[in-house]
Formats: sequence, structure tokens, C-alpha cells
Amino acid sequence: MLKYKKITLENIDEMVGMYIETFNSPPWNDSWTITTATKRLHQMITVEDFYGLCAYQNDELCGIILGNMEQYFDGIIFNIKEFCVRNTMRGHGVGSIIFKEFEARLKNMGVKEIILLTSRGEHTEHFYHKQGLESYSDLIFMGKKL
Repeated sequence: MLKYKKITLENIDEMVGMYIETFNSPPWNDSWTITTATKRLHQMITVEDFYGLCAYQNDELCGIILGNMEQYFDGIIFNIKEFCVRNTMRGHGVGSIIFKEFEARLKNMGVKEIILLTSRGEHTEHFYHKQGLESYSDLIFMGKKL
């Protein structure tokens, strides 16, 4: 059984190690450092209408999910900025359990839709499809390197 705790700035030090371990591993293979991961987590937590959860199994941090609410003309949308599960626990249903808990809490808060950006592929896009999210055909994510 998982236990949950609402994320605050006080949780950053606890989350940084798992964040780095997760996103510096496949399929992302990023190059996060303690400094850059700490800065990113701080930025996400300090935005208006932030909400996030730490999930624990046997008092060990096993996952985090966080983002912020955004007001639209027809209701509130929640933008998931980051979601990760400890590498040793991936593939065992822990992510699905955390996501379902988070989704229920958002619904109780009046959120009408969840959105997120993720990498295409079996381990990312496929996971969210299993959670009931769909790829929107009328939206596109674009960018330009400077």
C-alpha cells in the first residue's frame, strides 16, 4: 500500500536523487545534476496553483507527480510537468497506482482535464495511453533551437 504526501519546497532534497536517477536513465538518458534538478523542481513547485504528490512504499520515496492548474474559459486544466517512479519499481504497476490516486485527487479539486508533454515511445506515450489519456491530433508541439 502506498502512502502519499503533498509536495512542498521542503521535499526537494528528498526528490532530487530519484529525479536524477530516473531521467538520466533510459528512455530519457538526460544529464541532470544536483544543481540543475534542484533548480527545476524549485521552479515547478513555486508557480501559482502548483500541486504534487510524493508516493512512499515502506517509508521509501518511490514516485513523484507534479504540475499546476491552469484556468481556461470552460474550466481548470492540470498540466503535469513531471512524473517519475524509482527505476527499481518501474514495470510493476506502481506508476499506474500513483497516477490513479493523483487523477482522483485532481477530480475532487474540480480539474476537468489533464494535459502533459511526453516523449513518444513504448515506455512513455504508451504508459499514458494505458491511463486513459489520448494523443490529440489537433495539437502539435514545436520548437526551434537558438
